[in-house]
Amino acid sequence: MQLTQVLSGLWRQSIVRSADNSGVIKACIIGIGKNKWGTGKIGDRIRVSIRDKTNDCTIQEKTPKGIIVRRKKETKRKDGSYIKFDDNAFVIISKNKLKATKIKGPVAMETRHNCKNLARTVILGI
Repeated sequence: MQLTQVLSGLWRQSIVRSADNSGVIKACIIGIGKNKWGTGKIGDRIRVSIRDKTNDCTIQEKTPKGIIVRRKKETKRKDGSYIKFDDNAFVIISKNKLKATKIKGPVAMETRHNCKNLARTVILGI
């Protein structure tokens, strides 16, 4: 086991930014989907605890589900290239659909495997 495998990814208690217009600004990861190492990579499902939100926030849950769409740590793609972003970000989902109407910023296409509706929204630019 290499040290880079252990240190890569988003852990529990990591602070992430919201990439949609739901009104959530910052959240803390409290649960990561089925991952052997307990770390989150692009496209993983997570459960977050909302830390900061605007007054017109549309989310009523305290711990909504989400998908990671951006990560600071570089991710290797199948073609051999690497991709990394400036921040760690997620979008809130419910029943495999976005709760918000818009996504702010770039989104990695690795998310299309876990949420088909998210990929459709990104491709159409809605």
